[in-house]
Amino acid sequence: MQRLASAFARLQDAGPWRTWSRVLLVRLAALLLVACAAPARAGPLPLELRPGQAETVLSTQAEVLEDPTGRLDLAGAQAASRWTAHRKPTFNFGFTRSAWWVRLRLHNAGDVALSRVVDSGSVLQDYLSFYVVRAGAAPQATHSGDRRAFGIRPLDARAPAIPLQLAPGETVDVYLRLDTHDGLHEALALKLWEPGAYARVQQNENLVFGLYFGALLSVLIYNLFLWISTRQRSFGCYSAYVCAFLVWGVIFRGYALQYLWPRWPVLNNQVLPLAAAACYCTFGLFAMSYLDTRRNARPWQQRLLAWGTAGNALGALPALFDWYAPTFALSIPFGVMLIVAAVSAGTTLLRAGSRPARYFSLAFALLTLGVFLYYMRVLGLLPSNAVTENCLQIGSALEVVLLSFGLADQMNELRAARLRAEREALAAQRALTHELEGLVAQRTRALEDANRRLAEISITDELTGVFNRRQFNAALQAEAARHQRSRTPLALCLFDIDHFKLYNDRYGHPAGDAVLREVAQAVRGRLRRSGDELFRIGGEEFALLLSVDEGAAGVARFVDELRTAIAGLAIEHAGSALGRVSASFGLVVLAAGAAEAAGGASTPEGIYALADQQLYAAKHAGRNRMAMHEA
Repeated sequence: MQRLASAFARLQDAGPWRTWSRVLLVRLAALLLVACAAPARAGPLPLELRPGQAETVLSTQAEVLEDPTGRLDLAGAQAASRWTAHRKPTFNFGFTRSAWWVRLRLHNAGDVALSRVVDSGSVLQDYLSFYVVRAGAAPQATHSGDRRAFGIRPLDARAPAIPLQLAPGETVDVYLRLDTHDGLHEALALKLWEPGAYARVQQNENLVFGLYFGALLSVLIYNLFLWISTRQRSFGCYSAYVCAFLVWGVIFRGYALQYLWPRWPVLNNQVLPLAAAACYCTFGLFAMSYLDTRRNARPWQQRLLAWGTAGNALGALPALFDWYAPTFALSIPFGVMLIVAAVSAGTTLLRAGSRPARYFSLAFALLTLGVFLYYMRVLGLLPSNAVTENCLQIGSALEVVLLSFGLADQMNELRAARLRAEREALAAQRALTHELEGLVAQRTRALEDANRRLAEISITDELTGVFNRRQFNAALQAEAARHQRSRTPLALCLFDIDHFKLYNDRYGHPAGDAVLREVAQAVRGRLRRSGDELFRIGGEEFALLLSVDEGAAGVARFVDELRTAIAGLAIEHAGSALGRVSASFGLVVLAAGAAEAAGGASTPEGIYALADQQLYAAKHAGRNRMAMHEA
């Protein structure tokens, strides 16, 4: 190098006659200088480290190398010439079967030894190997990744990390080899930490995630109890969604491999895609149930929700065979389909004024915002701080809480609707009961009226409207029993129309019926006392049960008044000696306790026989008169 520089200086001092050759030689010398200097600068520029640097982003200082065959070892990677600079804050290689190498050059620019932690920043990278290359020493290899048992890691951390010691002025090369089980590389945000700062970050993350998972677990238990007690489908679907989200979060954040099954990395990688697919499926079921999309949403929205849910369920099948890249690949289109359908249905119902849609749309918007901010930070478009680092947990926690509030509000709304329905049903029942009671009362009155009419018909003479022979027999039997039991007076009067057969023969039966009605009305119109009753007991014969308030003489006067009233009707009767309709009366008056005096005629038959005898006596005496027996 010194010889080339001296030659270059001498060329500058040459005479003008050699100008053309001097220019050519200068250019050749410059090319030789660049060619000679290139080996001295092989590899990335060293990143200078000094005391007091708590956190250093390494991704932007690294170089990457793609290994399509996956067969390169460390020596092959060191000798490769296809290294390219990486200027992004994260390594995101996506879906590829290639292995990838990352290399860094770290230089301790201070005069004291430095202790650092190289943090991969990813808990889900399948295979990750660290190689620390020092001058004059054999490379130090550390193999890790979530496809290897957790116990082989040098640090008890969720994301693979290695401790690194640098002596004063020392320069080391750090190589990382990234490989996958089935072609899905995870995003890595490679950082270098001061051990104390690293421990504090881990502690803070454990605290945040502990609170986060505890909140999810509390919401899950609460909604499970509600589902058990109410059996409402929305609570069941939401409990399944929170459970799937909780399981996915515990695995996705590396706590499952660290604490639950550190010796079974294959199980960890099988449950993760199943939980992710379950999140989509249960979310779709919950959205359809909570928003009642079958009745409230548009048909295409309901179909997209159903297809997205079914597609994610089918996409989980490859994960059962430890092949989860297809699961995540299928979750992209079906997940987008599900999200588009859910957002569209929520917006449609929100415009219609649906209360559940308000909670659903706001909760989903907060979750979407959290996911957006999280990936913006991962991609280096947002600074890393307490909000952006925990925005995914914040958004999902707010989503879970808001949906719980929405379910509670829906339950209260359903309860209020049920109470309103019960009150309306009770009011309707009362109105119906009142109406039925009115109908029953009306029917009862109608039935009573009918029964009364039937009873009246059964005891009333159809032609004259007075009591008939059946009622007479019952009334006479009752009066006779009362007379004998209570020793009360009794008066029975029998009368019939004189020469009524001759009247019918001369004037016809219709005229005879009219006479019977007029006579009955005339007699009944003069009955004033409560105990007086008129009966038609057959043909032209009538009977009277009379009160004996004024003694036998008073009864006799009353009966004679009835006789006079009948004659006073002045109904023409050519067959009668009087020339008009008249009647003959037979009266029996039994004083109180007069059963023996009546010759034992205290029975209804005996009393009737005595009255009949008096009737015949009146007829034999010339008709239109009264004959009386008193005892």
